[in-house]
Amino acid sequence: MNKVFPALTAALVLSLAVNAWQFSQRSDESGDSSGNPPRARTGSALRDNGSTNTKPVASNRRDHGKDNEKDATSPRSLSEILAIPNPLERYEAALAFVNNLRADEIEGYLKELRAGSDKGKGKMMSPETNFLRNLLLAKWTQEDPDAALANLSPAGGKQAYSDAGTVLGTLAAMDPARAAAWLSDSDNPILRQPWMSDLLTQSVAEQWARQDPDAALAWAANLDPDQRAGAYSGIISNILASDPQRAAALAMNLDAADRPKLLGEIAEAWARRDPAEAVAWANSLTGGDREDSLQEAVGGWATTDPSKAAAYVDQLPAEERPGYVLDVARNWAEQAPADAAAWLGNQPEGDGRAAAMGSLMWHWTTADPEAAATWLGEQPAGPSYDNGVTGLAKAATHAYDDPSTAVNWASTIENQDLRNRMTQHTLGAWRRQNEGAAQAWANENGVALPEAGRGGK
Repeated sequence: MNKVFPALTAALVLSLAVNAWQFSQRSDESGDSSGNPPRARTGSALRDNGSTNTKPVASNRRDHGKDNEKDATSPRSLSEILAIPNPLERYEAALAFVNNLRADEIEGYLKELRAGSDKGKGKMMSPETNFLRNLLLAKWTQEDPDAALANLSPAGGKQAYSDAGTVLGTLAAMDPARAAAWLSDSDNPILRQPWMSDLLTQSVAEQWARQDPDAALAWAANLDPDQRAGAYSGIISNILASDPQRAAALAMNLDAADRPKLLGEIAEAWARRDPAEAVAWANSLTGGDREDSLQEAVGGWATTDPSKAAAYVDQLPAEERPGYVLDVARNWAEQAPADAAAWLGNQPEGDGRAAAMGSLMWHWTTADPEAAATWLGEQPAGPSYDNGVTGLAKAATHAYDDPSTAVNWASTIENQDLRNRMTQHTLGAWRRQNEGAAQAWANENGVALPEAGRGGK
């Protein structure tokens, strides 16, 4: 069972199909695998409303001598796979099932999945269905890459990109030069959308860099500018996982136009691994490169150790500090909102502090509404307070289903446009819950009740 975990993890990302393909290759070789209201304001503290399995035995081996005959106890259809109660067994059965398919069977199963998803338009495809779809495409690419490529749709949208990414990623893991040649075809209708061309180029580059980073870099250097940035991003992201110093050196050798986004990605990822090194590297840069990279490095640092990231920000020159407040406070608020509030409350008023307050109060209100409301009620009026009320009011409305409290808080916002928007937002939710009470509040406070079906979303 343990061998299926790489495929399970990969199901959540685009590279799932490539990992599944590589897993199937290993399987073939090895055989079977066994508040309180604000001071002098009208808001009130939030109310406490918190009040016999089938186990198919599946072999990963393909028995060509028996024309891929399935074991009698194995699932014989996609619907049987999706009906397996145990999630791990569903994924394991899916992998074994697809491994045993012939290339000429795959298109029919893909059509079956597509037909099923068409019936539920507007709904997200389930993880298991996505997993099966990616496995089928990866298997098809492995067995008949020409047919798999020809099956790709030039239509836009996430599904078209996901399918193309699975096929190109699998092909690149097998034959990166061939995948790169497909990307160079100017008549390819799928590549007419620049965003898709960029992302697919990145997918191929990531796979190629795993095998031969130097060859991938040589290929990327000769690409058109609209594809080159995506290719460098894929290559450097791959190298970054094991050698951030080399990734940084490669990025610094790129054209200035290709560098900014990559430097930020390097700084953030490096800081999660070794913040001291990442910050030192960012500080060694100059101009905009230093500013952008240091901000990303501090943000990455804040995801792993927000208190130390905050201490670093506190020792920066006063004129530089505001630009780092948002990332530190936002990340800290997800982990320890009370500590983040204590630090944020001591920062000077400014855009970073104001922007961070909304996120802070959302997280804190959902975790400890009484403490969040009490602290916010003690804050001085201004943009930060207004944004904090917005976060608290949204959490009260949607996390606690308490729009009556939320609308009272919204009425304390000083910025008129924001106050009107949030009042209508919370009143709309209250109206759907208790129209009479919402109408009474609106009449008492001289505001119009939003039309039915509007607000509170």
